[in-house]
Amino acid sequence: MIDQLKQRGLEVEPAIEMAFRTIPREVFLPDVPLERVYSGDAVITKQDEAGRPISSSSEVGIMIVMAHLLDVAPGQRILEIGAGTGYNAAVLAALVGERGAITTIDIDADIAALARQHLARAGVDRVAVITADGWEGRADNAPYDRIEVTASVSDLSPDWIAQLADGGRIVLPFVLRAGMQAVLGLRKQGADLVSTRVVPGGFMRLRGPKGPQPQIRTFDRWSVELGDGVVDWNGVLPLLLREVPRFAVAPPLGWEPLILLALLYGNVTLTRTGHPGLAVGIFDPDGGLAVVELAGRSIAGPLSVVIAFGSDAAQSRLLSAIEELRTIRLKGLQVVARPSDSGAPEGDVLLRRESFTFAFRAA
Repeated sequence: MIDQLKQRGLEVEPAIEMAFRTIPREVFLPDVPLERVYSGDAVITKQDEAGRPISSSSEVGIMIVMAHLLDVAPGQRILEIGAGTGYNAAVLAALVGERGAITTIDIDADIAALARQHLARAGVDRVAVITADGWEGRADNAPYDRIEVTASVSDLSPDWIAQLADGGRIVLPFVLRAGMQAVLGLRKQGADLVSTRVVPGGFMRLRGPKGPQPQIRTFDRWSVELGDGVVDWNGVLPLLLREVPRFAVAPPLGWEPLILLALLYGNVTLTRTGHPGLAVGIFDPDGGLAVVELAGRSIAGPLSVVIAFGSDAAQSRLLSAIEELRTIRLKGLQVVARPSDSGAPEGDVLLRRESFTFAFRAA
């Protein structure tokens, strides 16, 4: 599994590689065929009554990337939000060694119980598995040197930051606009948190009263999520989506420019019934709707398709934004998060959330 990921170009630090080679993933996925276990793919482990996935064993590649962002050292104390199968906690325990300690929290008692069983079977100690709302953290075992959130959030919990040591790091999948996500690596510097790195990635939403509450509506075969402060459920948008869409080939895009598009210009995401792709773009009640969708790959590289409704204005704006963002990478994106009651930090884009305001600057 690790060899395959390295062959695909993923850089794996020696300590992280050793941890993943030491912890047997099959112990944490006992009812899953070994071929699937060691494909490294995400594996859904629990669904809600409607059949929507609510817990999983994360894709191993993003686990490795997040472990790198955490910059774990032996002897550290780490808080994990979202226990899942317990596999990630076991890897973290291997990284911190005998002098370290892991606390992992899950909102579901049955998930937490299975994580404890898996950890015991794997012979992993130094992991405390707690059933609670992860948004509140765990003050009893604080302060933490590192916090890893394995469910997407649209804000930072003040409890997490209070429980994080100064200079400590927190890594989390963050909801930008209209459901689009990126993984943020942040370091605590006094009252602020300053980014160390931003990378592509997406996770299931954190459950509980403080988790993201997406506003999603379905019109015919389209599911729509609008960005912060955009409301038009009974206005122009339903009428646009009943039109016959226009399709056009767009310049090749990857996930990084798509994420930047959602952050800097976009305010809407679309998904088509029976189609796995996610489309991000611009909705303007006076200028139409246009989104770009990653549509797979060809010999020449990634394929992108623009889907447009209404007038050409939104489509023109979208194509201009795509051209601008094609050469910008997330590596240059700088983020500062500050408590919302302390004034906003400077940035090109501000996302004001209940507890923290996030300033983004494209370097």
